[in-house]
Amino acid sequence: MRRSVLAETDDQQLISLAVAGNREAFGRLYERHKPRVIRHAYFLSGDFLLAEDLTAQTFLNAFQAISRYEPRGVPFVSWLLRITANLTINYRKSLKNGEHMQLPDALEAAGEEDSPEIHLQHKADGERVWREVRHLPSEQRQVIVMRFVDDLSYQDIAQILGKSVGAVRVIHFRALVSLRQMLDLPAWRRTRAG
Repeated sequence: MRRSVLAETDDQQLISLAVAGNREAFGRLYERHKPRVIRHAYFLSGDFLLAEDLTAQTFLNAFQAISRYEPRGVPFVSWLLRITANLTINYRKSLKNGEHMQLPDALEAAGEEDSPEIHLQHKADGERVWREVRHLPSEQRQVIVMRFVDDLSYQDIAQILGKSVGAVRVIHFRALVSLRQMLDLPAWRRTRAG
């Protein structure tokens, strides 16, 4: 099958071809989903080099298990993100101390009209938030990353984590409350006081 034909093929067809031994089909899946997987790995790990390693391991694991993938309403990319999350959790369990999580430039909150001072303040605020996200329990951290970085719906997150949508909403709410407490945001003080 020619590469241009593979580029236009949907995931399910590529998966079928990959299961049948077509390495080019799996290569196309890799090319299609690598950016999202590496971004997810970066925000879960806080380390770009580690994210690259986790991404490579994710696709190696996926390649080895491709014959066992069953969609059941879950997109292929969700399956990949779940593999990535599990690898990250396992890696974190093996560490005693984590490193500083930095906010990538693409996610800095500054508009074109902002002054350099406002731009620096937004960057500092963003870095502070992500430092605190790093201290959330694993499940809360995953939901925050999937919701705000991967821009996934509650339904997609629920499928990836194997939980109900309601449970994901509760985890999301608890994560936000924890972040407000850690950051000691003024809105949190008003809510507690009133």
